Order: sequence, then structure tokens, then C-alpha cells
Amino acid sequence: MAAVLVSIAASACTPLRRTVPPDELPQRAVLALDGVDYRDVQDARARGKFASFNEPGRLISTFPSISDVAWHAIFGVYPPAGYQRVFYSTRHNAVLGDALSAISPIEYEERMDYAFDTKFHHLGAYLISSPVARREVDTDIENILSSRGRRTVYLYNVGPDALQHTRGEIGPYLDHLDAKLTELQSRYRARTGRTLEIVLLSDHGHNRGLDAQFVPIIEALAAHGFTAARAITASNHIAFSVDGVTTGFGVFCHADSVQRVAGLLADVPGVDLVTRQQSDSLFFVERAIKGPDGTMRRAEGRVSWRVRRDSAQFGYQSITGDPLALAEVQARMRADGVLDADGFATADVWTRYTAAARYPVAVVRIVHGHLRAARNAAPILVSLDDKYRVGLGMVSVANRMRPLGGTHGALSATNATGIVMSNTITPHDDLAMSVRTQFGGFDDLRDAKVVNPQLDIISIDMLRDDRLQASQWRGVVTLPDTGAVAVLSLPPRYRQWAAKASQLRIEVRRRDQGRDGGTLVRSTVVPFDSTARNSEGSRWAWTAQAFGVTGLTAGEQYTVRVQLERTRRTGDGVVIERAQTVLTAVLTAARDGIPWAY
Repeated sequence: MAAVLVSIAASACTPLRRTVPPDELPQRAVLALDGVDYRDVQDARARGKFASFNEPGRLISTFPSISDVAWHAIFGVYPPAGYQRVFYSTRHNAVLGDALSAISPIEYEERMDYAFDTKFHHLGAYLISSPVARREVDTDIENILSSRGRRTVYLYNVGPDALQHTRGEIGPYLDHLDAKLTELQSRYRARTGRTLEIVLLSDHGHNRGLDAQFVPIIEALAAHGFTAARAITASNHIAFSVDGVTTGFGVFCHADSVQRVAGLLADVPGVDLVTRQQSDSLFFVERAIKGPDGTMRRAEGRVSWRVRRDSAQFGYQSITGDPLALAEVQARMRADGVLDADGFATADVWTRYTAAARYPVAVVRIVHGHLRAARNAAPILVSLDDKYRVGLGMVSVANRMRPLGGTHGALSATNATGIVMSNTITPHDDLAMSVRTQFGGFDDLRDAKVVNPQLDIISIDMLRDDRLQASQWRGVVTLPDTGAVAVLSLPPRYRQWAAKASQLRIEVRRRDQGRDGGTLVRSTVVPFDSTARNSEGSRWAWTAQAFGVTGLTAGEQYTVRVQLERTRRTGDGVVIERAQTVLTAVLTAARDGIPWAY
């Protein structure tokens, strides 16, 4: 799938890491500002702010227009497990994640040079939003000026998004940002004699729906016999990929129920449109529209994509009505000769013609949303009208502690249009999935931090196809082309000890009433000095089978203890000189008997 969507995901080439003298200040700062709307930046520029920057471009978000999906796409990081951090897993047939998952750091944050990636900061951003948002900016400036040995520093700020979710004023925040960036440039020039390149990015917009009503989405489906569940074991079970307040989300259900559930959702008051996946190349869009006689009618369209000459092309056809409101645009595209005889065009063409449309670049974003936005992509995606929202999970609870502000997530422009702005180039309108190509690919992102020992069971393509991970691994070619791999991550405090270890012992225990924390299922020893590992020396990989974590009982929880051992060979065999347990993890076996991380 990754290969055929290469034009959506942009270049997957090996990143170019530029070296910078260790005592030199960065030449570029990339500020990832969560949820800053294109309209608000244009308003600020009309007040004379950001005068040192060139005209901004629209950065069109993913669908759903949600941070985790969008930031991973913007930076070219492998897609997240779900659209949000509490998500339905197709491997486990279960909703995964807990109350703290929504405010725990995720990979795009861990790849930033500076990110406020702690649970308490995320929570505080919602509870005392204005001071936190401003303090982030102040801290950014000092961090940039204290950075050394990095050509580019990347900084992520969650503050502006939380500010708007809680009815804070974005205008004063942008004024403060402009003043601090002006100060930064002055101090930087005084130290270096040159101008700092600054890139501002935002992952989505904000719909300003202060008085939006909550859609009783679960109750609406229950009226037709469907039940919200954490596992789909019957044709009337549904599961959601929602852990906050949003206007765009994924819905999972039994394969035989997808068409019916999508149709029911399209008729729910407050739902603007619904998309559903028919196959890997065909998707349907449904929308309830009030007819001239006042009765509600169903508008339906078809989105499809194909590959021609190694380029992905996208097409849209109206079946009844025009749910994506593209008839006039398509007529103009045909007149300009940019649609082929079958009505297909590339993502770049759709972006040029529809970046300012009601549903910007919808045909590309719908395909991406169903195929590439998340590792557990939904067969149904829902987009709400701006006068409505849904709210589930801990973020929803935190949001209710203060009056709710606007939100985002929907396919529409009011939710999906962020900004890309620079003081060195004039960027063009672009998609989240390809905007990095305007800035050299963001190939100098830092490696993800390893703070604590961690064990993840993932697919080999997460190492091979991730443009940033792939270049970091040695010996990955020795692993099979498909299947599960066990990846052990160790922070710096363990690495000196690990450098002298010769083997790894893995104990798998069923979490029952057995002794020593459960009944021993398997004890496996693998060599530690000949395994695949990344170039930083922080992560090691084995096949899941070699690691001893296959063939487990589906749905059962297991305790996995990993121990590093130093050995020496004697006449009596191998003797363990010293051992150290590096982690004990609780994992649940998926339907195939493997404890996948997602």
C-alpha cells in the first residue's frame, strides 16, 4: 500500500542528514503550531503582524483533520496506530488505549527537538490554556537560541489548539507569537550576523463552533439496533475511533453492515457527509440534502484512484446530486485540460483547483483517510456540520470543565485549513502529506527519544517503509519480508551495560494465579550481539517467533520479562556471569496469537 500511494505520501527516499559544527546555532527553526487557522493568520497580517514573513499558503489537513494523523503526515512519520490515541484495533478486535492515552506523547512529538510532551503539560494546556500557550512561545525562543549542532530545530506547541478548544482568544496569542519571533530574529542576528530561516506550520484549522451541539451518535444508531462495543463480535456491533471532542471520526463495524451503517449515519441530524470504503480503490460519499419541497434526499458520489506512469491519479463522479460540491470545479478543470478523458487528475492538480473549496482537496484526502491515515484505518469516516460535534473520552471530560470552544476534524475547509508560512520562500497551497517537499523533506528530524525501556511487537514494514526508520537500521535485511518483529528500545542508561551483553532471555508468563507472577509459558534465549539494530544503538529487532511471542492464546494477557545476560564459556558450557532485567511488560495476544502493539 505504501508503494502505490507514493505520490500522496511524498518522497520515501533515504533522508539526508546534514552535519553542523557542534558550537553553531541552527540555521532554521520549524514551529509546529497545533490548530492555527489560515483565516486567523490572514486577520493577523491585516493588523500588520508577521510582516517579515512571505504570504502564507493553505496547509490542507488530512481527513479526519486531527492532529495525530496530520502531524505524522506533515513530517513524513509512519502513520499512527489510530486516528486518535484511543482506537479500534483490527488485529485485536478491541478498542485499545486508556484514560491517559489521549495526553501521552506520540512519535511526532518525540521526534521534535523541543516538545512539551508530558501528560501534565497536555492536561494543563486545556485547564489554563492562555498562560500555557504563551509560555510555550517564550520557551521556544530560548530553546532556539540555546540549541547547538543542529541545522534545523523542530518545536511543537499544543497550546494554540487547546486555547481554542476552551474559548481562548487566538488573536492575542498570534500577536504575542509575532512579537516573540521579532525578538528572536533580532537576538539571532546580533549573535550570527545572519537571518534565521523560520517556518510556521499548522496541522488543521478551527471551526469556531462555540455554540455547537453534541450529536447523540450512539443513540441514533441504537435506534436502529446497533450497539456501541469495544469488540465487534456481531453484525450489529459498532466501535468508534474517538477520544475527544471532534467533528471528524472513524467508525468500525462488521463488514456486512458497512453500507447500512454509513447510510444511517448520513441521515443523522448534524452529520454533514459520510464516506465509506468499497475497495482499495473505490469509495462512496453520502450526504443528506434538503430538496426544493423540503424533504431530505440522499446525494451520493464516487471517489476512485489509480496509478498511471508511477503517479497516483484521483477521480470523482456524482451518482445522485453532488455531495462534494465539485461540479463547477470539474467543469473548469475540463476546460483547462487538466482532467484526463476518464476524469482523473493528480493530487497536485486537485490541490491547485480545490485548496480553497468547501471541501478542500477532498478526493485525495478521502482516499488517504481510508488507506494511509492510520494503521487501523476505518471503513467509515464521518464529517459533521460546524454546528455540531461529538465528544467521548478523557479529553471530552477535560473540555467540559470549561466552556467548549471550536473544534475540528471534519472534511470541510473551516476545520481543515491550516497554514504554511516562511520568511525565506512563498509557499504554495499544499497537502499535509506533501508539504514537506517545499522545505527539503524535513529529513533532519531527530530520532525519536527513548526515555524508558520498551518492547513493541510491530510489522516489519514499520522499519522498512518508514522513510526515517529505514535508514536507521542495520541488518534489517536479515529479517523476513513480512510478519511480526519484536523491537526492544533501551535508553542511554542501559546501553553501556548492553554493549557487553551476549544474550537476551525472554520469559513469557500467563497472567493467572501461578507463582512468580503467573504460569510460565515460554523461556527463550536469543543472541544479543548479532541482531538487527538501529544505527543509534538504541533499538534492537528480532522476529516475533525467535523472540518467543507467537502462538499465544488470543485475548489473553501475558507478562513478558526481558533480561540482559553476560556470559562466558567454560568446559562445562555457558555460564551466566551477570544478568539484569531491563523491562517487564504486560501484553495482550491479538487474534493471531501475537501481542501486536496496535
